Amino acid sequence: MIRICKDNGRRVGLTTNGMLLNEKTIRKIIDLKLDILCVSLAGTTAATHNKIRQGTDFDLVMSNLERLSKIKHEMISPIPVLHMAYIMLKSNFHELKEFVPLAERLGVEQILANNLSLIVEPGLFAEALFNDTGRRDYYSEALEATKDAAKGKGIIFEYNSLDLNDNAPRCSENVCRSCVINVDGEVLPCIFVNPVLCMNQGLGDEKPATYLFKNASYPLKGSSFGNINHDSLAHIWHNTPYARFRDLFKIGALMEPGQFLSDLPDRCRNCYKRLMT
Repeated sequence: MIRICKDNGRRVGLTTNGMLLNEKTIRKIIDLKLDILCVSLAGTTAATHNKIRQGTDFDLVMSNLERLSKIKHEMISPIPVLHMAYIMLKSNFHELKEFVPLAERLGVEQILANNLSLIVEPGLFAEALFNDTGRRDYYSEALEATKDAAKGKGIIFEYNSLDLNDNAPRCSENVCRSCVINVDGEVLPCIFVNPVLCMNQGLGDEKPATYLFKNASYPLKGSSFGNINHDSLAHIWHNTPYARFRDLFKIGALMEPGQFLSDLPDRCRNCYKRLMT
């Protein structure tokens, strides 16, 4: 897939948890001229990261990223440039201040701090920063301080706002210009309606998978506009249902808020990503 995109003159990036970045894989993605490699973390210490990102190993990820830097230097390659994503939770926010020194050491060019947006367990509700309204000023000031520290090191630092806009006519997942193709070939507007994700949440439980939005629980349903095993991506992208879906967000700013919300699918209307402008 990387080769196909590069052969067509496109920039290519991918996001990973960093666990499989062995020497063979690193040399392969450099040979393929991958432009951007983004690694997601949930802490700057092994204790915090490993607890939140269960199944991953912070120390192994750090070792892999150091290997990436070494091999890029050896192969005289400026790419892939390294980006990092940090999932911000109430329990790991205190480690964010250490993220810039860590990023500088690893040669990271850009950091994105994300809010928790898909809440599938009641215990996670309090972990979302936008639900901790009493400390809103503390979070905002710390994020701006981190942004300034990153700028001083030549690192771009961007973060999701803690202010939620109920009538936002846009989606932060950029659904008008991007899509997701899952492992089964289903074409989705975003990862949050991935049928595979929804099935995984329901494994071993007779009850339907659900998620929390504000103070209510909703069924976690998948949504697909087609499958590349049956139709071309271009055909799926331009089919009438998918085009109508994108049009809602394209003209949303010109519509009355009530009309915009009523026309949205339930899964989009009751989604924190839509509120994060």
